[in-house]
Amino acid sequence: MVPSLFIFTAKKENPRLALVGLAGWAMYAFGLIFETIADYQKTMFRSKPENKDKFITSGLWNTSRHPNYFGEILLWYGLFAAAIPTSPLLSTTSPFSALLSLPYK
Repeated sequence: MVPSLFIFTAKKENPRLALVGLAGWAMYAFGLIFETIADYQKTMFRSKPENKDKFITSGLWNTSRHPNYFGEILLWYGLFAAAIPTSPLLSTTSPFSALLSLPYK
């Protein structure tokens, strides 16, 4: 409900910003789904005893070494893009905090 409130508010003020907000929420949803699938695949891989001390190379893990991190970064940048219509300056905190915390995970 809150995302739609932001989008409809921005739509009245500036229709182009409403498209940025919609694109941001789409990026957020895609990132969340991508991260969730990657985490699920790794959990299923680790649950099998024969995979002990092995690295997963199937599913999303076949195309990237850390697809869960990609999904998380996409999620935060999606929130950034979705917040641009309402608070451009404040919205920059989410992607930069995700970017700075990545090397320490």
